[in-house]
Amino acid sequence: MLTLRIRSQSIRTFSNLQYNEEGSDLLGAEIKIVLTKNGYQGALQIAEGGPSQFMVVNVIFEKNTVRFHIPTSYPIYGGGTFEGKIDPQKIRGRFRFDGKAWDQEDLTRGRSYWDK
Repeated sequence: MLTLRIRSQSIRTFSNLQYNEEGSDLLGAEIKIVLTKNGYQGALQIAEGGPSQFMVVNVIFEKNTVRFHIPTSYPIYGGGTFEGKIDPQKIRGRFRFDGKAWDQEDLTRGRSYWDK
């Protein structure tokens, strides 16, 4: 039952995108997770100064763990992975690119940065 509840609460937007006044740039990541006929998918965007293109990823849930692989067809971030823990308020985890882990990310459940 907990798994089903976590999954139903996971069909949301999780984000830590923020505009940095000092550097006049956008930083962070955001994923909108939805249920499709092929399972869960997410529209992912990563910003390191400016927003990346949207990347469609297949999202896998195992208990309270969430993971996805960014297809290699996407420039810059393709081939990267994400794994983290999900609860009703956030996803906490790490991106990995070329085998190197980034800092831990807390993606808070809520409205998209673009909807504010």
